[in-house]
Amino acid sequence: MQNLMASLWRGGIQPLVVKALKLKPRGGLADDVLRLNRVSGQLQLEWRAREVHPWDRDLPPGCQAELFLEQTLRDTDAAILNLFQTLPEIEQIAILVLDTRDSTKVILGGVVTREDALATDGSTSLRLRLRMLGIQYSRIVDGQLEPLSNHSRPVLAVA
Repeated sequence: MQNLMASLWRGGIQPLVVKALKLKPRGGLADDVLRLNRVSGQLQLEWRAREVHPWDRDLPPGCQAELFLEQTLRDTDAAILNLFQTLPEIEQIAILVLDTRDSTKVILGGVVTREDALATDGSTSLRLRLRMLGIQYSRIVDGQLEPLSNHSRPVLAVA
């Protein structure tokens, strides 16, 4: 599994698919191979959000919750763009972001398509841009970040 992940990060998925399609040639045929026409895929990711910066840990809980949510939104926005730029074969990414301390608490999630992610412009606010991409995120109630209600593992569309 580690070799697979290392290959994905080095050269994308396409070299692995091309290698898997290399079949033994049939007798006497020099160029008897399956020719790859297109590769696309769907990715499901789940990660834990980063903690509030140590400098901000003395702030009131409501302020910490707001800073935590903003950092998580910025991190997710950057990760989405990086993933689509790094893995050109990926057409959809299902994302779940879990609370730092409680891995059962989903604080952000959704399914983002390449087309939508690459079409957004930087002039839209971060929160609106993520909502337009299909990302739902927690809200702050009484100084605490609420988990997303009724949010389970995203289901990718089958093309």
